[in-house]
Amino acid sequence: AECRWMFGSCKEDSDCCKHLGCRRDAPQYCAWDGTV
Repeated sequence: AECRWMFGSCKEDSDCCKHLGCRRDAPQYCAWDGTV
């Protein structure tokens, strides 16, 4: 499966590309996780 980019829908961090994490609250989308 391809990773989701910023603002892509997700259910967990592993759905998102590197340096992105899934928001815990609705709406759930991939956001920067603070890493570089």
